[in-house]
Amino acid sequence: MKNFIILLLVLVSLNTFSQINAKLMRHVDVSENQICFVYGGDIWLVDKKGGMAIQLTNSPGEESYPKFSPNGQEIAFTASYRGNPDIYVMSVLGGLPQRITYGSHYDRMVEWHPSGEKILFASRRETGIPSGWINQFFLVPKIGGIPEKLPIPYGQTGTFSPDGKQLAYITKITENYPFKRYRGGLTSDVILFDLENKTAKNITDNVANDGKPAWANDKIYFTSDRADNMRLNVWSYDINTESLKQVTEYDDFDISFLSAGPKDLVYEVGGVLYTMDLGSEQSKEVQVTVVDDLTLEMNRRVKVDKKIKNMTVSPSAKRIVLEARGELFNLPVKEGYVKNITSSSGAFDQNPSWSPSGDFVAYWSDKSGEYEIYLQPMRKDAKAKKLTSRNKGFGYKLHWSPNSKKIAFIDEKNNINIVDVSTGTIEIADNFKWNYGHGGRYRDFFYDENMQQVDWQDLRTRYGSLIKDARSRWDVSFLQSNLLSELSAGHTYTFGGDNQNVESVNTGFLGIDWSLDTKGYRIKRIVKPASWDAENRSPFDRPGVKVSEGDYIHSVNGMSLPLNKDPYAAFEGLDGKTVTLKISKTGNLSETKEIIVTCLTPEEEGNIRYLDWIEQNRLRVEELSDGKLGYVYMTNTGGRGQLDLVKMYYGQLDKEGFIIDERFNGGGQLADRFLELMLRPVIYNLYWRHGKSHTFPVKANTGPMGMLINGWAGSGGDGLPWAFRELDAGPIVGERTVGILVGPATGHELIDGGGITVPGARLYYNNGKWFDEGVGVKPDFAVWDDPNLLMKDRDPQMEKVVNEVMKLLESNPGMATPPPAMQDRTANGLNKN
Repeated sequence: MKNFIILLLVLVSLNTFSQINAKLMRHVDVSENQICFVYGGDIWLVDKKGGMAIQLTNSPGEESYPKFSPNGQEIAFTASYRGNPDIYVMSVLGGLPQRITYGSHYDRMVEWHPSGEKILFASRRETGIPSGWINQFFLVPKIGGIPEKLPIPYGQTGTFSPDGKQLAYITKITENYPFKRYRGGLTSDVILFDLENKTAKNITDNVANDGKPAWANDKIYFTSDRADNMRLNVWSYDINTESLKQVTEYDDFDISFLSAGPKDLVYEVGGVLYTMDLGSEQSKEVQVTVVDDLTLEMNRRVKVDKKIKNMTVSPSAKRIVLEARGELFNLPVKEGYVKNITSSSGAFDQNPSWSPSGDFVAYWSDKSGEYEIYLQPMRKDAKAKKLTSRNKGFGYKLHWSPNSKKIAFIDEKNNINIVDVSTGTIEIADNFKWNYGHGGRYRDFFYDENMQQVDWQDLRTRYGSLIKDARSRWDVSFLQSNLLSELSAGHTYTFGGDNQNVESVNTGFLGIDWSLDTKGYRIKRIVKPASWDAENRSPFDRPGVKVSEGDYIHSVNGMSLPLNKDPYAAFEGLDGKTVTLKISKTGNLSETKEIIVTCLTPEEEGNIRYLDWIEQNRLRVEELSDGKLGYVYMTNTGGRGQLDLVKMYYGQLDKEGFIIDERFNGGGQLADRFLELMLRPVIYNLYWRHGKSHTFPVKANTGPMGMLINGWAGSGGDGLPWAFRELDAGPIVGERTVGILVGPATGHELIDGGGITVPGARLYYNNGKWFDEGVGVKPDFAVWDDPNLLMKDRDPQMEKVVNEVMKLLESNPGMATPPPAMQDRTANGLNKN
């Protein structure tokens, strides 16, 4: 078959009115007179009282998190104009956005400093913690420059006090996590941080989801689902009385976005925008209209040759029918025409199968609202005929009988079905049922056919009523995610689709932290993993490279590093590239020397920071245990976690016990074989005349173990401590895990290449009770990762688990059994025994 470029005309329902009542506004903020929001992926402005909105940005990719400056004259936001999510600032009157941050990191806009001169953003740029959920706070001048990391260990969103001396922040973003009525370890509290005294205080301290803090006058407003209906509503914390109060009482939808201005709160719920007067705390709807050309909804041709799958060949082997982006195409093997034989934009046509007679192609389609089998005549020009009326469920590949009179397929229940082509009747064949993953929809595949007692049809109608207001694929994904999260189960994700993506432009990295003085940019720190970790190293951490911490970097490839910009600005597009650097010890340009190095890729930069973080933890355990305990970190229960486990466990078997750290574990697989390795029993002992006596298996730990867990460890990160406890392997210390283990989830592709995941099974304990979904595995010893201690370079969770394991080591040391005395194996000797 020759290479064919297949173009598909995508038809969408166009709104014929030029003026649109805007709904589904996201990332809202309010100033003295205006409201800004993201709509259709772009930022818009509207009068605080409502009316016609003005579009402020219009670019590929999605802008997000817009925030007004204190004087209301500028907006800072996150955008990907240059291929990476960075911070930009622009006037509310429009104009050229000014780029503030650089580097291949996701820099998320958080808040303006009350002075109006600096911007707070969240980024992973200096952390080695592997979880993508972990960010740190940075302050950067609004005109650009080097970001300053705050001493707060990690944070996601925050809000300054009016005088700028305090910051109310959260460490985890759970409010929009696809899991409603959630009470697992990923829930967040609002923490009040004193920027002058460097002290932190938990002011909400609850198992519920508290998020989106917004400081206004002497109150901190936030969203919380702590009320009985477990819906996210607005609550307030009074700074003076330290009292909490529920402010709104919505029941049908959660409040999705919340922000504060000088006189008002602004929030979105159920697709509708509201403002709340700070004095009366009374809300009113804001009616917003927009004038838009709706270009994202125009009919367009889509190149789909990279999305080809599920081919079927004609009996003559001269033509092929294949599936691409929900349509079926008839192509020649050699020369000839290409024809779209279904042309059903909006329906998902899939799994074609050509009959042995050559008369028909059978395929599945959901054009009726349910997946049914259709027959497309291939020898005459006629429309496809709907063969079945199953009205529910899903089926897989279609198989014709040799005489073209019957079709067999396996359905979502793993039954073999046989369809009579002449009548459309279906019979279920006797068969052995194998359990394997399958695609389809939640009603048909979710592990609980009663949908956990929620009214699924009512919820589909409730969220489905908002689909007409979706202006972008991001809006559709937002609605999908909120609908699926109503099931209150893990692994219910939405991903991908026909979003407006931008081409990535990666940064070259050097494996360093930066500092700045009047002479220029300096190397504050060279990131150095353990000496035996040779996966990646900083180009300055290599033999023969005479560059040290404190040295100045003046230029790259002859381009000076401007002091009014982020230093990464000069390294854009240099990932993996060999470059020349001018470096000096003193900061004097006359004393520079030229160094040739190869820049790290973003992945390599992230990896050396990860390895360095692990090494610092290992050294901490070494110090706390006086060298008696080994340290093993497991980033996930997949490939990388297995690699690190084997490397670190076998490399420290000379230790008397182990600390197993699975904090921030990203999951992967169930952990049975991990525990089999760590808990391998000593079965035999061997004595050698010319050698050292040893156990068998040789590689086994006979000493005690302890495990560290926290609220960022989920899925397989839930399963690992569950198994650790089930096997009574040792004490578990930290905070409850995420609680999203649920069971195996399968991916389900949608027409545009996006998809959803559906858990088709659920795990339960040996005692017959369900795993604590939405709660997580609780520790034996609960220890908060108190920022007051973390800022002092202490790890309270690590200190506690080491202390507990050392107690076990003292009471029950894991010692090798010494060999017995040699025997008298003569007759006399044996007779004595």
